Amino acid sequence: MFEPQQRRNNPVARNSMALFRLSQAIKKITQAESDAAGLSPVQIQTLLFARYTRDDMATVGNLAAAIGATHVTAVKIVNGLVKKGLLAKIQNPEDRRVTLLTLTAKGREAASRLQDWGRGLEEAVERIPDEILANLESGLGAVISILREKNYLVVSEPCLGCVHFRPNVGDTSTPHYCELIRKYLSQQAAQKECPEHTPASHQKAP
Repeated sequence: MFEPQQRRNNPVARNSMALFRLSQAIKKITQAESDAAGLSPVQIQTLLFARYTRDDMATVGNLAAAIGATHVTAVKIVNGLVKKGLLAKIQNPEDRRVTLLTLTAKGREAASRLQDWGRGLEEAVERIPDEILANLESGLGAVISILREKNYLVVSEPCLGCVHFRPNVGDTSTPHYCELIRKYLSQQAAQKECPEHTPASHQKAP
């Protein structure tokens, strides 16, 4: 894809280069916005992970997978945020071997100020006409699906639409059920992201 003449008659190479250039632009945008917030991009990703991930899934291992880092690197990022007073590590009450990540009061305040992180990218996408945007979404979705299948990417989403999700089968406080972890979930928990989310469309036929 880096050889100009190859790209001329090769749509795969052209699109691959476009995605590569896009990744460079995203890196530049998020770095500039992170500098303005006084944090690094991975620190911001970690705070957003802790804010939007379902509590029982907010582990260091899942964080590492989400940001594409090793477990050792994720631990260092977490420890840095703990020292800043933005993040806390707690034991999972259901499995004391597992450490969960949660925002402190200071961390919640910091995370609430990160709503516009990545805004530069959104502003660029907003300029794309709707008819082109629909095709772009479909195409990018296909690329993301392939990268996910190859374990290059973790896609976290809320429970709705997941093959493991069973809505409205419990009581008032925990109306939903997850077949994967065999646990009832509150409405609030079901609306948070889960790294084990598997779209129903990906379910294999028996």
